[in-house]
This record gives sequence, C-alpha cells and structure tokens, in this order.
Amino acid sequence: MPVQMKRTDAALEYMLEKAAAFHGHLCPGTVIGTRMALAGLREIEITDPKGSQKKDFMVYIETDRCPVDAISVVTGARISRKNLKFLDWGKVAATFVNLKSGKAIRITCPDSTRNLADDYVDGEYGDDKDGRKAKEVEAYKVMPEKELFIIHHVKVDLPDFTREKYKVKCEGCGETVNDHKEVLIGGKIMCKSCGEGKNYYKEGKSAG
Repeated sequence: MPVQMKRTDAALEYMLEKAAAFHGHLCPGTVIGTRMALAGLREIEITDPKGSQKKDFMVYIETDRCPVDAISVVTGARISRKNLKFLDWGKVAATFVNLKSGKAIRITCPDSTRNLADDYVDGEYGDDKDGRKAKEVEAYKVMPEKELFIIHHVKVDLPDFTREKYKVKCEGCGETVNDHKEVLIGGKIMCKSCGEGKNYYKEGKSAG
C-alpha cells in the first residue's frame, strides 16, 4: 500500500509551474531538476539567487536532459552568465557552489528512485509510457529528499572569474578564440579543435 504523504507544498508547486512553462511540459526530469535546484541552493545557503546573490554561486550540470531546464529556471543560472557549467557526462547530477564561502554540494538522483514510485502515489496509472511518467511525476513531487537524492559535500577548484575582454587568433585556423579558451601546442596558440585534433564537424563547401 502507498504510504500516506502530504500534498506538494505551495512553493514547490509554484516553481514546478515555472519550470514546466519553460520546458514545455511537466515530466519526471523537470520535477527532479526543480527539487534538485531547491535543495542545492538551500544547502549552499543561497536564498536570493536571482537578486542580491545572483553572482555568489555557480552550478555544474552533468546532463543535457530535462533537469537542466528546471535547474536553470529555479536558480537563474545561465551558460551565458558563466554561472552554469555544462559537463556532457550523461549523469542526472548537479553540483552547487557558493563562490563566497566555497561550500559545494553535489546532488545525484539514482536510477533506483523509479522503483520507489509506487510507494508514494495513490490512484491508477496505465502501464504504458505515459502512465509510468505520470506516476513518476506525482511520486517525485512528494518523495522524501533522502529517497530521491544522494547529497555529498564536495570541493570544487573554481575557474578564474575575471570579466576581462580577452581574445586571440588561432594560429591553425585563424579564427578568434575568446575568454582564455585557447590552448598552447608546440609553442603555438591554437583553438581547442585545432590544437587537440578534435572537432564535431567536417569541412564542406562554402555556403556562400
């Protein structure tokens, strides 16, 4: 029998609505990301992430799936603001860092939480994909944090936060590299694609 759980609190429901509006719908990953962000901010003592403390924290996100949208909405962190760092690691995990105190918390959502969904929902859900997702959404809203997440204190080596405008020209392709993202290979200043010999595209004919 499902355990008796309290209803989702109003503050969480509000943030879920904001996250769902941005993401396009409410799904299990959106709920996980919303609760992950709220827990992360709480643990690193950030209470005003979009106001007076918007420059006081950083978030490292390890997935490009649904949770990242919710985390961005709740925290206000953006890649363009340099306080959201994306790591393409394929893990439902995020690390929240207080830049002033250095306190850092890494939160992961183990895949085993899916097996607990039946313990936290009432009502009938279909066995198809939509039914399973609907059940997980409702379960993740009320599941105790200790069941939903694994939270660890970690130490993060923070990057240099200079806002200096800096750019150099790659000695390989000739393209401009901003914000100290160049690499030094054999005494030459190069972009990472030239210097590391890796690229996500192949050259073709000019579109012009």
